[in-house]
Amino acid sequence: MKKAVLALLILMSSFAVFAQGLQVKGVVTSADDGQPIPGVSVVVKGTTTGNITDIDGNYSINASGNATLVFSFVGMKTQEIPVTNRTVINIALATEHTDIDEVVVVGYGTQKKSLVTGAISKVSSDDLKKSSDMRVTQALQGKTAGVVISSNSGQPGDQVSIRIRGVGTNGDAEPLYIIDGLPMSGSGTDFLNSSDVESIEVLKDAASSAIYGARGANGVILITTKSGKKDSKMTVSYDGYYGVQNPWRKLRLLDSQQYMMLTNEAAMNGGLSPKFSAAEIAGNNINTDWQDEMFNYDAPKQNHSVSLNGGNDKVSYSSSINYFKQDGIVAKGKSQFEKFGYHLNTVAEFGFMKFGSNLNLAYINSKGIDTNSHFGNGLAQAINMPPIVPVKYADGTWATPEDYGIGLQEITNPMALLDKVNSQTKTSKIVGGLFAEVDFGKINSALKGLTFKSTYSGEMALVNERNYYPFYYLDAMHFTTTDKVSQSMKVYSRWNFENVLTFDKTIDIHHLTLMAGTTAFKDMYQNLSGEKSDVIFDDFGHAYIDNATNPLSASTGGGYSEHTVASLFGRVNYDLMDRYMLTATIRRDGSSRFGSENKYGYFPSVAGGWVISRENFMSGAKETVDLLKLRASWGQNGSENIGDFGYTSIIGNQNIYYFGDSKTQYNGTQPTRIANPSLKWETSEQTNIGLDFATLGSSLRVTLDYYVKTTKDWLVTAPVPMLVGNSAPIINGGSVRNSGFEGEVSYKKQFGKLYFNASINGAYNKNEVLDIQNAEKRLQGGDGGFGQSGVLYASVGSPMGVFYGVKTDGIFQNESEINAYVSSTGGKIQPSAKPGDIKFIDENGDGKISDADRVEMGSPYPVFTGGLNLNLEYKGFDMNMFVYAALGQEVYDATRRYDMNGTNYRQEWLNRWTGEGTSNYYPRVTFVDDNQNMKTVSDFFIHDGSYVRLRNITLGYTLPKSVVDYLKIKNLRFYVTAENLLTFTSYKGYDPEIGGGVFSNGIDHGIYPQARTVLGGVNITF
Repeated sequence: MKKAVLALLILMSSFAVFAQGLQVKGVVTSADDGQPIPGVSVVVKGTTTGNITDIDGNYSINASGNATLVFSFVGMKTQEIPVTNRTVINIALATEHTDIDEVVVVGYGTQKKSLVTGAISKVSSDDLKKSSDMRVTQALQGKTAGVVISSNSGQPGDQVSIRIRGVGTNGDAEPLYIIDGLPMSGSGTDFLNSSDVESIEVLKDAASSAIYGARGANGVILITTKSGKKDSKMTVSYDGYYGVQNPWRKLRLLDSQQYMMLTNEAAMNGGLSPKFSAAEIAGNNINTDWQDEMFNYDAPKQNHSVSLNGGNDKVSYSSSINYFKQDGIVAKGKSQFEKFGYHLNTVAEFGFMKFGSNLNLAYINSKGIDTNSHFGNGLAQAINMPPIVPVKYADGTWATPEDYGIGLQEITNPMALLDKVNSQTKTSKIVGGLFAEVDFGKINSALKGLTFKSTYSGEMALVNERNYYPFYYLDAMHFTTTDKVSQSMKVYSRWNFENVLTFDKTIDIHHLTLMAGTTAFKDMYQNLSGEKSDVIFDDFGHAYIDNATNPLSASTGGGYSEHTVASLFGRVNYDLMDRYMLTATIRRDGSSRFGSENKYGYFPSVAGGWVISRENFMSGAKETVDLLKLRASWGQNGSENIGDFGYTSIIGNQNIYYFGDSKTQYNGTQPTRIANPSLKWETSEQTNIGLDFATLGSSLRVTLDYYVKTTKDWLVTAPVPMLVGNSAPIINGGSVRNSGFEGEVSYKKQFGKLYFNASINGAYNKNEVLDIQNAEKRLQGGDGGFGQSGVLYASVGSPMGVFYGVKTDGIFQNESEINAYVSSTGGKIQPSAKPGDIKFIDENGDGKISDADRVEMGSPYPVFTGGLNLNLEYKGFDMNMFVYAALGQEVYDATRRYDMNGTNYRQEWLNRWTGEGTSNYYPRVTFVDDNQNMKTVSDFFIHDGSYVRLRNITLGYTLPKSVVDYLKIKNLRFYVTAENLLTFTSYKGYDPEIGGGVFSNGIDHGIYPQARTVLGGVNITF
């Protein structure tokens, strides 16, 4: 039992506040092992009179004969004992297990939650089990304050975008993932099964993530898989569910009659003849719902997992086998994800040695379509297709808009396009590791607390991509001149070798943990690809390169790259009787991605904590305050997501030269850009102040954090004159600041047979660009509608990646308004405008409308995110509900191809301008857009993307013990779950949740929406 006594604290508290009465003495021991407990607070209830026990558990205090003594110590149940005129009172304190003393995973170790000085959020396995998401990371949405998670699309297997405490870079803003000690990217988490995960910890502040140095600037997500328990009987469990998925929304598009009417109106407004005659309109009997054709209703989703767990006094194990399959709600048979997985964790302990291994095997078979693009085979085709075109003719051939005299360039029959899609990606992956740990204290008691752990982990993934393009002709823009088969083999591999020495010691009143270690990391990528034409079979099953016969069409490609990191790191944890905490870390990283002049970087951090509730002056609040802790931290970490060889000038071989009178062609080489040996990592510096509070027997808990995070040394292209004759070098130049508040509140209580558990969290973040050191003093990217480029901007003083466009001021209602809208010199600002056109604001006053009039128009990132979790249990019944909210973000609606004459419209366009006073928002429809209504990047396309979503609701029933005993099983639970059941949003597109990169986030080209899912499942344990 604990024997740590803080000598300094004893000296400070050795005096007693004497009062008239008895001198009460005694010994405080542990009810668990009978050992004396030093440092126990002994207070006369209702007064400030108090003392603490010495190293042998002894105490002495003056109190009246009718007083009550309060005995309290961290981790022990507080007891109140009446004196009743006694002079000797001995007491045994029982252990109290609360969430406050929960253990959380930190970098290269674990720590009691009450002693954590950084900003760390934890999601347990119980939380993960309530989600049926394929990706474990998706289940984090709304569970942790300050972590914004957006689905890149609803296609099965697609990744999510995670931003921890805002966007701090103009490059890759994804966090670092550590899975059982192995550093990975977010895409590498696809092998995980949520039922195999023990916990997920999110390291949000620099003090927590600085231990990962040059890779921790965007935050760190630690994922720990399950291990077995020693001295436990083997249990066999089955978890499975089956459900169906459907779109939660369809867009309101025009039917055939409405389409032909508006198309004619647009033609006549452009000075052209009507497209359809009155007879054609009256005689039309085709009204194709292209969304219904594209959607796969009642798409199945299923998961099955069998696990074995147990152990004896030497060996423990956790093993599982898993099968998951999900069909997409778009493009039946063409959008699908299937995974087989196996997981095994074992730990063996023999004397002073401990050995362990973890192994994950996965086989993934996936198919996909374009998920958010103007082009290709995604939903943008269905949105823009005219409803007057049938899917097929009576003879079985595909119909196209061209057949009806409507040339739509990239837009054609989406079902015909999907029929020609033949692609498949198969991934075989192995992820695992081995560790050995020596406990020197078991060799020699003088070395108690000294351990050494060596871990080797790695990953290898073999990705086989195969495509077949048959010979076909749909229309003038969609055809092939020959068939073609292509295949690529990609090999991803990485290994990580770590050695960590830890010394944990309690000396009197001091508790000290020292940790030092080294890491060597390497990842490699190689690929080989080929293609060939004239396949002797015309089906995908036989579409292999050796079945293609045209030798002149054969081509090959391939490549190799690698990335290495070598690191030294250390940490000191010190606490004074679980009351005063100090943590300091340092890491030195060397990376192959850094320039020769900055090959190594140093990343320090320091954090402190004060548990105020354990001070003697808080003794009067012991009954109401279970925990009151202040935290403060500062640290630096970096991001090496800068790409390989960015500091040097690689040689390109795509240059063609001609020599001699005959102009003989030669392939030449030259440097691709100017080298920059000074290139280094991006640096993030963060300060965090936090407060942890618990009351009502730790039933009510509150966590608050305020942070300021500044990221500098972005990677940008340097401004250089053209006379240099080569591409500009990449330099470090740019910075951004994120600041914000986070809060989490949870409450749990047992009311008779009703168990109630609720938690709510919220976060507010402000983002501001401080500096950009390129020639333009800004960064831009992202395409809106066709011809609309640079939709997202970053400039000094504005947030990162915001929408930039021209402001509008309604619709010109008549010629007089157009003539009255003039510059300071009297010239018309919009000389090409006609009544019914959009009025744009001349922001810079130069008398014309151009890109120079663009201003900030909102961010694709939410200002506030929050989640509500509610759990109820009563007599075997359970209900869980999770609501997620993202507020304050905007969406750029680029779903319609306004550059084409003849695409379909939303029904909102029925409210268009048709004459003076009819509309002040939707302009007239026209085939000749001289005013550039639909080509100008403006706030016409920007809409409020805020939403509140009932992400998950589950109802379950667990059979009573008498029944399961009769069935000779341990547990049996049935449940039904609905996901994305309700979404409240003013945005009229498929989905307001649109993830992506820094300069693609929030732009809707026809996003593949998330599904509304209803499923039923069973959990059974033998």
